[in-house]
Amino acid sequence: MYINIIKLPHHLLTKKCQRILSVRSYTKDVPNKGSKGTNRAHNSTKTLNKLNILGAVGITSALIASYLIVKRPFKDENGDMVKVGPQNASLLLAKPTNIGEGNPKEEHLREQYNFIKKVVNECANAVFYLELRDPNLKDLETGQSIVISNGSGFIISEDGWALTNAHVVLNKPQSTITAIMRDGRSYNVKVEDADMNIDLALLKLEANEKLHSLQFSEPGDTAVGEWVVALGSPLSLSNSVTVGIVSSVDRPAEELGLKNYSMSYIQTDASITFGNSGGPLVNLDGNVIGINNLRLTSGISFAIPVEYAKKFLESSKFRTKNSPSTKVGKSLFGLTTISITPEVLVDLDKESSNLPKDMTHGLLVWKIIPGTPAHKSGLEVGDIITRVNGIPIQKPVELYNFSSSRSALVIEIIKKGKKKNIVLNVE
Repeated sequence: MYINIIKLPHHLLTKKCQRILSVRSYTKDVPNKGSKGTNRAHNSTKTLNKLNILGAVGITSALIASYLIVKRPFKDENGDMVKVGPQNASLLLAKPTNIGEGNPKEEHLREQYNFIKKVVNECANAVFYLELRDPNLKDLETGQSIVISNGSGFIISEDGWALTNAHVVLNKPQSTITAIMRDGRSYNVKVEDADMNIDLALLKLEANEKLHSLQFSEPGDTAVGEWVVALGSPLSLSNSVTVGIVSSVDRPAEELGLKNYSMSYIQTDASITFGNSGGPLVNLDGNVIGINNLRLTSGISFAIPVEYAKKFLESSKFRTKNSPSTKVGKSLFGLTTISITPEVLVDLDKESSNLPKDMTHGLLVWKIIPGTPAHKSGLEVGDIITRVNGIPIQKPVELYNFSSSRSALVIEIIKKGKKKNIVLNVE
């Protein structure tokens, strides 16, 4: 702030005022009425009195302003705060000052209030970009496999276990999967388990070093209106971040027109776009409250609540690895399956021409865990389950519903284009 001496321009004084100040005496006596000259003198005296009052007000205002300026703290060349007095008043004239200059609290407002940046720095290293390539399709220029799909995921333990959406990794059975981290490191990925009913898949990154991981929030800890951050790779744009609030913590699938009526979702206005699926939705503490899943329209996106992820992990291979004494849940039989859809049938037709022409439903066996009932029964990866105890099967949940049975299950499968029945003993 500069201090300038303000001078009243000469032209602002009207000729009338100049004449009054030069020829009229400073008197308060009221002249006698009756003469023309006397009336003029009376009017001039009134004008002079007004000028005297305005001048007094102006001088008083200038004195008060000067006092406040002198008393205001000032920062010298060394950065020390001093009060300006008569002995150092020249500092104000020598160097202009800016309000807040050198004040750490005001200089670093971005750092102080950028809470989103803090969350991103804490969580982004555990989020990866999933790249699915078809080994049978090669780029003519580079000779590399062509990318056929992509998505997101995040690490849940430092030894490389991770989560994503099942539809991200199971729609292309013959593809190779790579996880690309924020710093550019890449790892081969294996799908260890999946549940299409809740659209979650368990991954294992082939890493030799410890990886940064995320923690789950406590079930029921999410509140409507709180800030959330969605991390992932929408539209193949890796390491992207969107921000919003929680619009609803318990949006039923039935309201969304989804088939799995038993589920509910977290609704948020944070953008979740194609490719963002499988990434984490975190709160301001950096804890995962949901898994990004789908978007209906701008401002209306949904995530799978963390409660479903925890239940999925409790009955998956992840639990057997981290708690060796715990058996695999009966509901999985030790195998991972995906529903036969028109898209999956197209992919299967490319691999084999032995599929029955009338096949419209079934479950494709994607993964078999060694030593489990599914493995002992003779099931193999690539088999298609069409019936269980004579009942047509279309969804994984329909297969798992037989887990409560105490008797052996007769499973009709298609193996290498031929129908076959096997017996699966329920443990």
